[in-house]
Amino acid sequence: MPGFTLIELLVVIAIIGVLVGLLLPAVQSARESGRRIACVNNLHQVGVALHLYENALGEFPVGWLPGGSRQAEWGWPVKIFPMLEQAVLYDSLNVSNQTLRDAIGDTSTRPLLTTSIGMFRCPSDITPPTLPGGSNNGPQYNRLFDCDNCPSGFEPATSNYVGNGGLNDPMPVIGSNGNGIFWSESAVRMSDITDGLTKTFAVGERHDRCRSGTWIGVRNPPGPDMWGSYWVRARVSIKLNDPRPINPTNSCTEGFSSAHPGGGNFLYCDGSVQSLNDDISFSNGGVTFNNSNPTYTAAQLGVYQRLGIRDDGVPMVSP
Repeated sequence: MPGFTLIELLVVIAIIGVLVGLLLPAVQSARESGRRIACVNNLHQVGVALHLYENALGEFPVGWLPGGSRQAEWGWPVKIFPMLEQAVLYDSLNVSNQTLRDAIGDTSTRPLLTTSIGMFRCPSDITPPTLPGGSNNGPQYNRLFDCDNCPSGFEPATSNYVGNGGLNDPMPVIGSNGNGIFWSESAVRMSDITDGLTKTFAVGERHDRCRSGTWIGVRNPPGPDMWGSYWVRARVSIKLNDPRPINPTNSCTEGFSSAHPGGGNFLYCDGSVQSLNDDISFSNGGVTFNNSNPTYTAAQLGVYQRLGIRDDGVPMVSP
């Protein structure tokens, strides 16, 4: 019975290799499409929880409680846990009656702060379930969540969704004239979003290269960048997926970023989710940063900046 010659066998192997090479990108694209859909669904669920919270209390949750130097405090994600079917974890952490600093210092509640919650994880992100600390894990992890009561090497649970803090940096510690949705102590009402719920986003993504975030809160509210409140919020005066390296700049660790190719997903205040491209109009033109009170000329801002400001007063079509 005749068999294959060596040349015929090599031709078959080559054809199979070409077919695999053609199919692999399609398979990878399909997988990423599924991950993107799952990420969008996560943000939708966060949006529902935020609206349930607002319906019950008449305002969105505060971005973070003010605390004090090195005194960790709860952030906005924890506040919506009862609306995300995480009431048991919320009660176990005793959020209503103790600070995050105290929860970290309590050996019975500290392990709960490493709980990975699927609703706050984008499937495309490669960050581990808990935020690895220390320079040995790469430049994006060279700042531990270090605070009073934080044991050496404390690694809180990862979150890929951070709140929109608007244009401001640095943020006020107590009170605010902040122009986003989440900041210290003060809470935003629907009526405060005068640009329209469909024209202002509430939450966006941050991924591994930009240190991701954590759902537990902030480690040192008065502190700058990742020493302070950026674990739970971002500002739009940093470009989406800022390409600059983390060192020596803070770059994307203070902004929004995504592992999805070409852009990132954003939850708007009306509960819808949209994907914004990296090349969305971006300009800090006319902005003067003056501590916690930046001044700006809305007409000179990029579309990206204006989507992050709830009350710039300039009409805008959808991006």
